[in-house]
Amino acid sequence: MNARPRVVVIGAGAAGTAACYAAHAAGAEVVLFDGGPGATSLSTGAVDATPWEQRAAAAATLGLALVAEPLPAEVEAFVTALGCWQLVPAGGPPAWLATESGRLRSARGHDRALLSLAGLPHGARVVLPRVERAEWDADALARALAADPAARALGVALGAADADLLRLHGEERIPAADLAARHDDPERLAFLGARLERVVADERRRDRRVDALLLGPWLGSREARARELGERLGLCVGEVLGTLGGAPGLRLEAARARLLGPRVDLVPARVRSVARVDGELVVRPAASSRAGAGAPTRADAVVLATGGLAGGGIRYVAAEQDAPRGAPARARVPFALSLEAPVRLGVHGEDLDITSSTLGPSLDEVGWPTSAAPSLLESVGLRAGPHRELAPGIFGAGDALADRPRTLLGAVATGLEAGRAAAERRD
Repeated sequence: MNARPRVVVIGAGAAGTAACYAAHAAGAEVVLFDGGPGATSLSTGAVDATPWEQRAAAAATLGLALVAEPLPAEVEAFVTALGCWQLVPAGGPPAWLATESGRLRSARGHDRALLSLAGLPHGARVVLPRVERAEWDADALARALAADPAARALGVALGAADADLLRLHGEERIPAADLAARHDDPERLAFLGARLERVVADERRRDRRVDALLLGPWLGSREARARELGERLGLCVGEVLGTLGGAPGLRLEAARARLLGPRVDLVPARVRSVARVDGELVVRPAASSRAGAGAPTRADAVVLATGGLAGGGIRYVAAEQDAPRGAPARARVPFALSLEAPVRLGVHGEDLDITSSTLGPSLDEVGWPTSAAPSLLESVGLRAGPHRELAPGIFGAGDALADRPRTLLGAVATGLEAGRAAAERRD
């Protein structure tokens, strides 16, 4: 074993990033295999510890106020180091974020570009600029958000205003993430600031109050630019929740690169297998990996942060996929890890067994949540022991784990635990 243990982390989402951070802090040499975008890259900007719908339903049932739950100190320290998320204080009201569907949803935190209506004073007026983009109807969105019970409880008014925020021909049609990337340019951001100043001045000339501006997910792709705009205008500026694969996910990836750049050896490749050979763990990249990334990597410990079904770390492989004509010849477990490793898959506290049907489980019956059990598709994953250990020297984190809530802060917590345990493990 090296003087510094070598930890290999497979998966570069929230869990993998946290595992790398913790392993490096514990003194390990860290190698990160990044196989490409996963569920974390699709982040819309909301940051939760437990699923927000569950917390909202529990608070309503018990007749209690919805408050932000406490977080482990190490999770808060990681969020501070990452730099792209803003958490609300524990015990206080949650953030309330506007969605493009016209509803407000609570959150434990959010991407720094987003506007939380909970941070505005009672009676504040939020203005949505009218922008000629297919996904943005400022008038309809303002009416829908104003009618949301949470907006009424917060005492926030919303309205739309004329604006001319686009600069170049065709910007009404480009993806939102591309428009956000254009505002990484300081000159273009200054143009947007000047146009928003006109919006505010025109509204106030009409004796209409303006306390905040709510825009689409267009305020930077490398860093959140909302604060710069807010300081220029002297009021709150922010985005609605983004769409899948939009600017919040890009900003999270950029923050990950800044955080991990000096801490890890990055290998841009998918992994084919993890196996123990002559007392060491050997990680082999997939054959399709880029040139120069195909050599096996030896490790003292490995963290599997490959994601769940949504992120591609767990695959649904029903038996009938191998039987184009007629029924399959035999039954098999209908789920598999995306790589070969000596680990176990499980769900609802038990190992996955060979199904009694050669066609696999009836997803209509077990694939969705019920009052008795959470969704099979959301719960299936790796079965772990203490400190997220899956097998000697192999640890799991994030959505790859079975029976864990699929949230960003949940992934971070398991990643920190797995990364630290991997660095401290001794054979």
